[in-house]
Amino acid sequence: MKKLIAALAGLILAAVPLQAAAAGHVKSVPFVKVDKVVAAGTFAKVYDPSVGETSPWYYNDHTLIQDRQTGTWHVFAITHAEPANPLDEKSFGHATAPTPNGPWTKQAPALFADSAAGESHIWAPYVMYDAGTYYMFYAGGTADHTAYKMQLATSTDLVHWTRDAANPLFTDGFDGRDPMVHKVGDQWVMYYTANSTPGGGNHIVAYRTSPDLRNWSERRIAFQHPQAGTFGGPTESPFVVQRGSDWYLFVCCDGGYESTKVYKSSDPLNFTVDQLVGTISAHAAEVVQDGSNWYVTGAGWGKGGLFIAPLDFAKLQITKGRVISTKYYKATVQTAPRSALTSLEVDPSGNAQYRPALDSSSRSTAPYLAVGTFGVTDTAGAAGQVRARGASLQLNRIPFGDEGVTADWSFSFGPRMFDTTLRWTVENTTAPVWEVALNVDSALADQGDPGGFGRNGDVAGLPDWSMATGSGLSMVTAYRSGSAWATDNHWYDAPNGAVAWQPLWQPGGRAWPAGSYDGGTWRFGFSGTERDTTFADQLASELN
Repeated sequence: MKKLIAALAGLILAAVPLQAAAAGHVKSVPFVKVDKVVAAGTFAKVYDPSVGETSPWYYNDHTLIQDRQTGTWHVFAITHAEPANPLDEKSFGHATAPTPNGPWTKQAPALFADSAAGESHIWAPYVMYDAGTYYMFYAGGTADHTAYKMQLATSTDLVHWTRDAANPLFTDGFDGRDPMVHKVGDQWVMYYTANSTPGGGNHIVAYRTSPDLRNWSERRIAFQHPQAGTFGGPTESPFVVQRGSDWYLFVCCDGGYESTKVYKSSDPLNFTVDQLVGTISAHAAEVVQDGSNWYVTGAGWGKGGLFIAPLDFAKLQITKGRVISTKYYKATVQTAPRSALTSLEVDPSGNAQYRPALDSSSRSTAPYLAVGTFGVTDTAGAAGQVRARGASLQLNRIPFGDEGVTADWSFSFGPRMFDTTLRWTVENTTAPVWEVALNVDSALADQGDPGGFGRNGDVAGLPDWSMATGSGLSMVTAYRSGSAWATDNHWYDAPNGAVAWQPLWQPGGRAWPAGSYDGGTWRFGFSGTERDTTFADQLASELN
């Protein structure tokens, strides 16, 4: 396999001229990288929970298990009528099928929230089998997000469920939830999402151990993400799989609502962010093995049901892009398998002693769509056409998930700064659109605009500029007035140093008619002075 990868990489690299294309002081160098990754095949919709209902319903966090006696497959999932209303999710949907690929038949709900058990809502069931009993672990939501209850119900037939007398097994937060249980050696390990402190902090995959599935140890940490916050984050829906001596951790939603990252480790209790081995376009992914076949599933708000795809643990992935550099900056633009400005390193003094200014710690610097709900539901895929000419770069026909929408994204690189422009083409969308945006993912913590610093959350309109800043550096994104067809909102993600420029932003969503839309022009520049508003004003003035 190593020889095959090396040979393939050699062939691809030989087909791409690696001489730097100089335009003044700007160098533009293509790159191609070949890796073995964990990847999904094509997702197919196999079940719609709207069957028998008078309006659309969704599945969200779910679990699949096969009946040991009959061979029938069962799925249990958070379910609710659209639109999403997570704090009102009070039942677990249930369906059965002869295989994970269906056909699935709707059954009566498996469990309802019980106020007497302290449950205002119930989330994320996980079902496993041991010694004649099926165990359903789930989160019992409460009014106190710092103390969610981890609950247990048991069954002998996957139909009739009884809450266990040991409940609550423990409490944790912020929204301690999404349990998954795996046996490691002679003990059971429960993985779940939480935060480094119950009131917030870094998003983590926590774990506890048990000899009997009822008495659980104190919390420990299996994985910590650099992103901080509360509510949803990049460690949702953890799922752990063992293959030989290797362990794989699947977590959502790092980089978008439908983005599951996969990490590989030799230690099932210790995963790190530098062990990334794949990204799967699915929300709340569950890994399923049926005989020798491996599958990954997905569901979520606005998605219309349960989806499944073949899972490959050693797929060859070709990553393409260009590195554009001057003595003042080095920008890495990826063109496949996704389109993104994955990093920008800068040196305001012009000595090529770069330091990080933009990174990919959250959503990367890239366009995205939010369809059917807030957040990144559809990320930018591989550009259908790439044109590099001197100091210009064009990424055309960029797709966005299953939406009938593409974008053309162009760059014009100068010695000290560069401009970028978006243009959107709409044929149709699968649901009302909540956001159309360009996200700028900074490596700097403090953010501001002409209205002030310490920004966090939504701010109406598109400002003349936005800045991420820290000691000895100001990274400025200036906006060309009138270059976007609309100017609804910009949103600051303070814990991750990011800002989303949103020409379209509409709670509840709105129709986005077919047509072509100017998405905006921005100039990226930087200064060696912290909170350099004078430089930001000058940059915006030059652009306008």
